[in-house]
Amino acid sequence: MKKLLILLAIFGLVLAGCSSGKYADKIDKAVNKQQQYQKNLAKQHKGDVERKFDKKDANIYVNEKGKYVTIAYKPLKNDAEIHYFTYKFEDGKAKYVKNFNTKGYLHKNEPDYKEENMDLEE
Repeated sequence: MKKLLILLAIFGLVLAGCSSGKYADKIDKAVNKQQQYQKNLAKQHKGDVERKFDKKDANIYVNEKGKYVTIAYKPLKNDAEIHYFTYKFEDGKAKYVKNFNTKGYLHKNEPDYKEENMDLEE
């Protein structure tokens, strides 16, 4: 019985790891866009903005089988407000979606994949 539980646990970990790989390319493209955005933002607003975006400090959500990738993180220093950035994929390219109600969309739509590296206090 104990061996069966261990086998099931290992199987679950393998499945979880494989699901992130399914969207790894799209996540990487969105992360690269966000890193560039953060770098430019830091140049414009010296001092108040974090200099770099780090994926390990963000939550990432993939919806509609990879059509949308959302990145949620805190881009401003000493500010607890979480900002949401959604990228839509068309022809394999990530494009930032302006004026998108990301929080409402995420509330209504369960993500196909999520990577949560910070607690959302809402």
